Amino acid sequence: MYSFFLKIHLAYYKSRVFNRFMNQTRSYLAKWHEGLRSNDEGFLDEILDESCIFTSPIVFKPIKGKEMSKLYLMGAGQTFDMHRFKYVKELVDGFNTVLEFETYIDDISVNGVDIIRWNDQGKIVDFKVMIRPLQAIAALQQKMSEALEALK
Repeated sequence: MYSFFLKIHLAYYKSRVFNRFMNQTRSYLAKWHEGLRSNDEGFLDEILDESCIFTSPIVFKPIKGKEMSKLYLMGAGQTFDMHRFKYVKELVDGFNTVLEFETYIDDISVNGVDIIRWNDQGKIVDFKVMIRPLQAIAALQQKMSEALEALK
C-alpha cells in the first residue's frame, strides 16, 4: 500500500516539475515570437546563447557560436517572405520546442520546422531548421547565399 501512495506522489511531483519547465519554455518562446514581430534583429543578441549551434538545411556541418547563428537567422529573414511567414503548429516538451512554419521564397511554397532547445536562462542553445519541398531547398540555397554575402 505504501508503494502505491509513493508512486502517486512521485507522479504528481514529476508532472509539477515538468509543467514548470514547459511554462518557462512557453515564456521563452513568447519572447521569440515578440522578436519576430518586432522586425528588430537586435532581439537575437538577447535570445541566443554564446554557445548556440545552428543547423541549416543547406549547410553540411552545424554552425557554432552566437554570431554565426545570428548571421544565418538574419539571412533566413531576408530569404523567406516574412510578410507571409507564419507558424502553424507549436509543440513544447521541457526545454524543447518544435515550430512548424509556412512561407514563400519568391513563388515557391515552403513548409518547414524550427527545432529549438533552450537553456534554463531562456537562451537558445540549439536551433535546427528543416524545410520541404526539394524546390524550396534549392531556392533557399541560392537566396541564402545572396543574403549572406549582403550581410558580410
